[in-house]
Amino acid sequence: MQQLFNTRNYSVRDFEEWDSRGELVLAPKFQRRDVWNDKARSFLIDTIVRGKPIPKIYMRQDTNPQTRRTIREIVDGQQRLKTVLLFLKDGFKISKAHHEDYGGMYFSDLDRDTQRDVLKYEFVVDLLQDMPDNEVYDAFARLNTYSEKLRSQELRNAKWFGEFKSCVYALSKEFSPFLEMNKIFTPKQMLRMGEAEFISELLLAMHEGIREGKKSVIDNAYEKYDDSFPGRRTYEQRFRQTIDTIGGIGGSDLPDSAFRSSRMFYALFCAVYHENYGLPRISLKRTRLRTTDFSKLKVALDGIDDLIERFKEATDNNQELVGSSDELRFYDAYTEHWVHADKRKIRTEYICREFAKALKR
Repeated sequence: MQQLFNTRNYSVRDFEEWDSRGELVLAPKFQRRDVWNDKARSFLIDTIVRGKPIPKIYMRQDTNPQTRRTIREIVDGQQRLKTVLLFLKDGFKISKAHHEDYGGMYFSDLDRDTQRDVLKYEFVVDLLQDMPDNEVYDAFARLNTYSEKLRSQELRNAKWFGEFKSCVYALSKEFSPFLEMNKIFTPKQMLRMGEAEFISELLLAMHEGIREGKKSVIDNAYEKYDDSFPGRRTYEQRFRQTIDTIGGIGGSDLPDSAFRSSRMFYALFCAVYHENYGLPRISLKRTRLRTTDFSKLKVALDGIDDLIERFKEATDNNQELVGSSDELRFYDAYTEHWVHADKRKIRTEYICREFAKALKR
């Protein structure tokens, strides 16, 4: 068996030199996606500046034995390389949404060490030696055979590169350990960007109020707030403070409680946020939650946890649910259509009322 490719690493400077000598062909016949906008370009350069990995490049290489000239044709990765080569020529600036320090800078504006790091950055390249077109197409058909269908958040990640996405993924990077430690998301779910979609919904609730957990609603947020996400820095700070408050109240019991489920964590986050900052579309009276109140608030969460377990047990045993109308309404919202906006609001407001009762004791 003859292996028809081998994997090598080539630096940005290698590609720049080949391009300057006319030995690099960014072949349009193999183009696999639309031309990128400046936001997508900036996001790639930010990735390189930070030394993060990017998907591999597929390059076909053909050496003419008579002219001794080697031509390198990019089969997949044209937009990545076009972006890098354009940036080296000061074709666009890094966006401030992607990098606070280098935002607004061209390549020539970067300090010398950073410029050197960009030029030394290495791409992983699968080199297709003298492979004809039909073999190239067959190779990609085989690669796609083993590709999983992209989920909604993965598609958003590939499409949007602006303020809202940058905010979501900055918070995702910061709080994924918390979400994993408290069993709200598994590592496998986070690999498929489940926590990023969830954080998107939390940010949307903070900005617009509780919304339905619907694909179109989240998609619209990425489009609407791509150029500008008003109050982004404030929301990031409040997000951190809200998570800190939840961690302070729940403590080590959070991973074993009902609040580890995304449906209940969403409601808990919204309730804590409302008490401290006010949530749009909720008119309940607020009481700012203090550190000295955490023990009382923990009792309230334990009571909700016990209520859910009691009602679950009764349901499993085909027994009648016994509780107040408020409790029954809450449990109905917990079990039915939990991504609907009205059900989410019922759960959130129930937690707020339980907090209020606990603080009066």
